[in-house]
Amino acid sequence: MTHSSVSLTRIDEAYPLHAASERLNRLHAGYREFAAAASRANGGRVLFDVVEWQAYAEAVLRAYRDTVGQPALARRARVLECLAETAHIALVPDELVVGSQAFCAFHFPAAVAAELQTLGYGKGPGHIIHDYEALVTGGVQTLLDRIAHRRTEAMSASQAETLTAFERAARAFSRYIARHAEAARTVADGSTGVLADEWRARAVSLRHIAHAAPRTFAEGLQLVWFAQVFLHAENPSAAISFGRLDQYLWPLFRNDLETGALRVQDAEALLGAFFLKTCSGDESQNLTLGGVDAAGRDATNALSTMILRVMARVTLPQPSLSVRVHRDMPEDFFREACGLACLGTGQPGFVNDAAVVPALQALDIPAARARDYGIVGCYEAVTPGDSYPNTVGGSCTLPRELCVYMATPAAEVAKNFEAFLEGWLEWLALGLARHVATDGQCCWNAWRDVAPSPFGSLLSQDCIQAAVPLEAGGARRSLFGINILGLGTAIDSLSCIRAMVFERHALTLEELTAAVTGNWPDETLRLRCAGAFACYGTDTGETNALVAHVSRRVADSVLALRMEEGVRPYPGFFRWSAENWDTGYATPDGRRAGEPISYGCGPSSASTAAPTAMLASAAHVAHDRCACGNPLAIAFSPDHADAESVCRQIGALVRGYASAGGFHLHVNL
Repeated sequence: MTHSSVSLTRIDEAYPLHAASERLNRLHAGYREFAAAASRANGGRVLFDVVEWQAYAEAVLRAYRDTVGQPALARRARVLECLAETAHIALVPDELVVGSQAFCAFHFPAAVAAELQTLGYGKGPGHIIHDYEALVTGGVQTLLDRIAHRRTEAMSASQAETLTAFERAARAFSRYIARHAEAARTVADGSTGVLADEWRARAVSLRHIAHAAPRTFAEGLQLVWFAQVFLHAENPSAAISFGRLDQYLWPLFRNDLETGALRVQDAEALLGAFFLKTCSGDESQNLTLGGVDAAGRDATNALSTMILRVMARVTLPQPSLSVRVHRDMPEDFFREACGLACLGTGQPGFVNDAAVVPALQALDIPAARARDYGIVGCYEAVTPGDSYPNTVGGSCTLPRELCVYMATPAAEVAKNFEAFLEGWLEWLALGLARHVATDGQCCWNAWRDVAPSPFGSLLSQDCIQAAVPLEAGGARRSLFGINILGLGTAIDSLSCIRAMVFERHALTLEELTAAVTGNWPDETLRLRCAGAFACYGTDTGETNALVAHVSRRVADSVLALRMEEGVRPYPGFFRWSAENWDTGYATPDGRRAGEPISYGCGPSSASTAAPTAMLASAAHVAHDRCACGNPLAIAFSPDHADAESVCRQIGALVRGYASAGGFHLHVNL
């Protein structure tokens, strides 16, 4: 199958929607009305429908009232059963994909939340990619068959209870889909002509996937969406992501095109409708495109390209697209990705196989398995379906930790910068170990004891055979992300300490510490310190070497840690929820309290470096150790007005950074 190239100047003329997609235009208009109303009513980043939200809250509350004293896994299975029977279902005749997660607001009405807390309700952190591929390949019945087979083998009483909860979740999921089939039949009965025929066929299709594996691309996409809805019902959290959808739906897509069962314009409309569905109930549902297969061969296909083109047409915030970059990536696919970036919508992000795969191997994941990675949320790499990653588990803010260390006796007696730096890195490693052993383990234990996921465990490899939920170590790999904020600000602060205290002897460490603690009462001193060093991000040898050394030592300190049940902490130089503005302290680089610190592996906001210099510096970060994500965002004003030139500029920046070893790049125009 071939596609014509997208014109970046007039995308509407170069790639017009086919006539069948006029229906998609109406759905898009309906989404805009919903988004505007939801924003006014709810005032948050997550769009949700109040009616669906309240019905969901009532179902959760009813389930927890009915199950006082029962194991947490059974209580959460009961939530899914209540939802399957009582969820608010309202189908729109224009819909191409049915089911809604607009109930998911990440919180409950105040009165419900208060009672649920007394009843012992909890939820997990989200941030995961489940085994959609197995669901699409085998359907719900295969899950039930696997549970039945496992029951024929020896097990403990606890394992038997676990399998019962798994089975209840699977049957609730089937019932939830069947209710949509019933609703589709109602729409058909209220319609006439072609629309009635379509909805009658839809009802048959929905009844089929309530039990069996999907037969078509439309059924596969619909089943994936139902799973996404149910995962959010079980665990109303962020960044429950789709993984490599262009890979696990490709066989159905290819077969439909080859047999003539699916027209290109219908596929476009289905994808657009699917994207519209994702724009409520979560804010970080990632969908990863392209990349390689287990043997390292290019795995990009026509569905990969179509997803980019459809997103260019609908220009939505969700799903959050990540494009995998590698040496053998097809040029036309890469051009499509750069063309989408040219539209200024924030889509897509680019991730580099040459950095991500070694970073996953640092967690003892075999290369063939690591090559199948997907992105969770925004930047975090995991192997889909067999990992419980918890990518936003723990945290560390480097500039704050540096300021605390400066006032310690060990810092004050350092004879030179090398001794000071080594002392801080060792002190930081001990602090990370304490944080993981206490706060981190406490979080993990709470998820295990209060928020186990029967349905999420069903859609994870090994949990059925182990008869153990995800949260208790049922997955093949259990990880715990350590989010590390402020790398660039820490490097600049260390550079200032090196220059002013240890090289120029312009002031003592105690004097610098006092100035920082007092939020720079002497403006002259602040300006002297701010101008005493070459900023990180300007591609200077000293700062590049410093960020390489510091990032690798910090990353290796995290990778050396272990938690109970063999859980592996893994690092990423970012911190979820944008806490780079939550800084009530000054830092040695001249930054005042309240000013932002650096984000991801980028430089301080005070840096005025050119994009190429910033990328050259950031390439020195230990990307091959940080599978939890090393984001870098660059913003620039294009030198050329025509879109083709802008596309080439973006392509050059992405390829250059990837070839230098960078992990992730996001381009803002």
